[in-house]
Amino acid sequence: MRLLGARGDLWHDEIWSIVLLKPLTSVDQIFWRINHDNNHFLNSIYQYVVGPDAAPLVQRGLSITLGACTVIAAAAISRGRWAMVASALLFAVSYPMVHYGSEARGYAGLVLFTIVSVGLLERWFDKRGPYSIALAIAILLGFLSHLTMIEAVAVLAVWTMWLSWRRSRSLIVVNRDVIQAFLPAFLAVLPLAAAILVGARLFSFNVGGYSSFSLEKFAAGYGGMIRYLFGLPDWIGDWTCVAIVCALVLAYAGVSRDRRASLYVVGVVGLPALMAAAHLPNLEFPRYFIVSGALLLLWAGEMIGRGFDAGGVRRLCAAGVLMLVAGGNVALLARFYEQGRGSYSSMVDEMTRSGAATYATNADFRTGMVVDYFAARMGRQASLVTQDKICAGRADWLVLEGDPQKQPERVGFDCALAYERAGASTYWGLSGLGRTLYSRRD
Repeated sequence: MRLLGARGDLWHDEIWSIVLLKPLTSVDQIFWRINHDNNHFLNSIYQYVVGPDAAPLVQRGLSITLGACTVIAAAAISRGRWAMVASALLFAVSYPMVHYGSEARGYAGLVLFTIVSVGLLERWFDKRGPYSIALAIAILLGFLSHLTMIEAVAVLAVWTMWLSWRRSRSLIVVNRDVIQAFLPAFLAVLPLAAAILVGARLFSFNVGGYSSFSLEKFAAGYGGMIRYLFGLPDWIGDWTCVAIVCALVLAYAGVSRDRRASLYVVGVVGLPALMAAAHLPNLEFPRYFIVSGALLLLWAGEMIGRGFDAGGVRRLCAAGVLMLVAGGNVALLARFYEQGRGSYSSMVDEMTRSGAATYATNADFRTGMVVDYFAARMGRQASLVTQDKICAGRADWLVLEGDPQKQPERVGFDCALAYERAGASTYWGLSGLGRTLYSRRD
């Protein structure tokens, strides 16, 4: 499934990661010279090694591998035969897991090392000893995958505090347990943090995009993640998805004596609530909730597994739920496989087929980056005419970023410059940008 999802052109953010590597002269500069939130360290190292001219399937190879390993890890930390089967199946077919497990970015590693960290922390609770070192390695790899690993660490630290308090009722013991569990991880991540801080001091730190917080965006992001995870239909509203999931997890925690119940409350309910309370930006994007989503999927696998273990009507219900979730995700994956993240190379091919071309766009930076990347791969030339020089430059082509269904058939300018629609690139799902191509007709 991940191999199928890795077909097609790289999209803007994947290309951006590659472009950031272009001026580097050594691999160590990935850690202190780029200083951009689109620099996912493990993915950047991999891209640096394979090079910008590798086939898309190769460029996405690390994520495919890590995504496949996530299925195994989810099964490995599930408790019970049926829970292992259910969790493996959910992580295998869930659309967000397939999507990010086939994209040249850091989210596949983030999910994998979040799941691994849960299992290692549980081992530490039971046996102490060297498991804190293994946990430190997993957390470091998580941070190298994506800095959003800070969310997973926060969830695990709060979970540790709660379990320690529930057992000892002593703040001294709580502090001791947290230090013993996470001090090796802190020391492991410290050099990475130092490199980032030094680089930010020297070259500043840049964020690719910023959108202000609103409750509607929060609901769209978290509700969208939930809907995608379980293949739910669009008519189920964002707030409805959030409310149902939070209610089910809280109800389970209220009647269960399982220690993981508190993990799911912290990760699935508490973490998103904290993100909303902190008014974090960009929460309309479901990927910002992927840590909560991974824990939610793990909880669902365990609940389905328990239904199978119970037998009778509960087994039938569990089988029905599993079939509905799998069926819903198959439908989502079919749409994803059909449209992918967009087809940009064909647009650049159309523009440059007859030789060097000029083009204008309503998104100079993003579209310029994409066009330059594919033109270079084809050995062709396309020159950008910036927005402030459209009339003077009289570009051969116009590329408009946005939903192609909302773009007009013809675009005209006051300077007797007119363009006619010549093609479009559409996408479906969690990644991609719609673009419409126009040829000059004047």
